[in-house]
Amino acid sequence: MNHNRKILYLFTRTPLHVGAGSSVGAVDQPIIRERHTGYPVIPGSSLKGVLRDVCRNDEQLKGKEEAIFGKQDDAGKLAIGEAKILAFPVRSARGSFAFVTSVLALDRFRREHGGLKDLPALTEPNDMHCLAGDAVTISRNGQTGVVLEEYKFTAAGKFDAKWEDALLKLLPDDAVWQTGKGRFVLLSQGDFAHFVRNACEVQQHVGIKPETGTAKPGALFNLEAVPAETLFFAPVEALTRANGELTDFEALLQRRPILQLGGDSTTGLGFCTVKLA
Repeated sequence: MNHNRKILYLFTRTPLHVGAGSSVGAVDQPIIRERHTGYPVIPGSSLKGVLRDVCRNDEQLKGKEEAIFGKQDDAGKLAIGEAKILAFPVRSARGSFAFVTSVLALDRFRREHGGLKDLPALTEPNDMHCLAGDAVTISRNGQTGVVLEEYKFTAAGKFDAKWEDALLKLLPDDAVWQTGKGRFVLLSQGDFAHFVRNACEVQQHVGIKPETGTAKPGALFNLEAVPAETLFFAPVEALTRANGELTDFEALLQRRPILQLGGDSTTGLGFCTVKLA
């Protein structure tokens, strides 16, 4: 991988709400999604704002915030891209839950990473078929399948072992991610899109009067959040005029391996394991 370019991994520990603002749909406060796929994303501007705040409060990087992230009349020396989804947790009839992904999600990751050329090309399964690990596969009456939410998928084969090993190595120190062995499920692009569009959490909230601590009349609203145990990745690149800022940034995240992103931070949303590699 290019030494001037790394990947930032974000693995949600609690549900994550990066809001898109108002909505005309059934969800009052939806999350930001790609227009063409409907996949949840975290804008680079959201990541940069949180990371800049962490840098500002770090004793070892005092005075380097503007060099890394820029100032009003001068851009920073690191470019932080949009975080795209790589694996999404879905309830499974066996093994509690599965990490689902798609050929598109994995190909995007391979393209950004640049160092996974030895991994095999993947063939997209047909709709309602999958390639799955043993931990979530059910065999009965001569048939093998996976049940995700209320849908039964026919297992057309095993999830590729080389890809599984490569994915598990992304976060070797996260105990929950390491339980992914045998849990990965490759779906068709359409089936994967269905889950990331429809299997996010929707939480009910009510506005509270600060004077009395009681509910405001007519203030019921709902909020969409990406579930815990979702993995995102974002490219981080040092610009040509950078002078060690990427190394400083990597050291910062080693000191701060847990960050909080998005809205409703005071109620516990948005805690993520982060790693730059």
